[in-house]
Amino acid sequence: MADYRVCVVGASGYAGQELLHLLRRHPLVARIDTPDSTTGLAALADDVDAVLLATPAEFAAEWAWPLVLRGKRVVDLSGAHRAGTPAAHEHAYGFAHPHPEALATAVYGLAPAPAQLAQAKLVANPGCYANGILSALIPLHAMGWLDAQATADVTGISGVSGAGKKPTERTHFMAVAENLMPYKPLRAHQHVVEVERAVPVRLLFVPVVAPLRRGMLISGTVPLQATVTQRDLQELPPLDAFWRRVDQPPEVQELRDTPWISVYYALDPPSGRLLFVTALDNLLRGAASQAIANLNQMWQLPATTGIL
Repeated sequence: MADYRVCVVGASGYAGQELLHLLRRHPLVARIDTPDSTTGLAALADDVDAVLLATPAEFAAEWAWPLVLRGKRVVDLSGAHRAGTPAAHEHAYGFAHPHPEALATAVYGLAPAPAQLAQAKLVANPGCYANGILSALIPLHAMGWLDAQATADVTGISGVSGAGKKPTERTHFMAVAENLMPYKPLRAHQHVVEVERAVPVRLLFVPVVAPLRRGMLISGTVPLQATVTQRDLQELPPLDAFWRRVDQPPEVQELRDTPWISVYYALDPPSGRLLFVTALDNLLRGAASQAIANLNQMWQLPATTGIL
């Protein structure tokens, strides 16, 4: 079997460190490069098979497409290639994409068809909040149970590591300790665009920073077709190899340091709405292990290789 050479750009960050941990135990990865991003594209060795970008979106937007043109397969953990169109990208991330052609080419890396990943040159790894929301909504959409343009009301609670490693006033201990901080409410968060691109809902979203190192809990409601029953929900097929349906609302600590995502569904027949609750580790399912699962499938390996 092949031995792959992988480059991780942004290896010093929280997600980058998780990538290194997973890649070091991957049975088919023979070499891991961690170049200094400040030296530019020339710092990347010509013989690497894949590049993982665990960088800010502005950086990934500059680097990803030139790497694809050099024949490299790229998984972008930033938001630089999630929005789908130049206008949607600029609205979500606040800057014009330097390589707009990359947006149309990138495969969104949550539950795509295996053939898409096998052929993909550039994969946009999903955002952590979007991963948690869509892991509940995509199975419903696949069954045709979501009304087009229904409103999904969602709250997402994330650990401080979701804000990245660079300290800010809002991630300082004195701001976070014994506190809950809502931010970018309703439609202001950049992950809204990728949720609405994947499923036909209008998302009203309140993200909240909690005094946790890592972990994420997402809860929301959405209207369902009147014929759907709780038994129907219990028989939904899994979204992917790391998705599991649970019978009680999950807790953050159950998923910490794991690649799993737990999804809970409960119907409220009088209102016609469904409650969903998901829990995940924002640095693994929400970033690094999802990226490795996507890379595995680009190589036509089982998604779980080197992860479980």
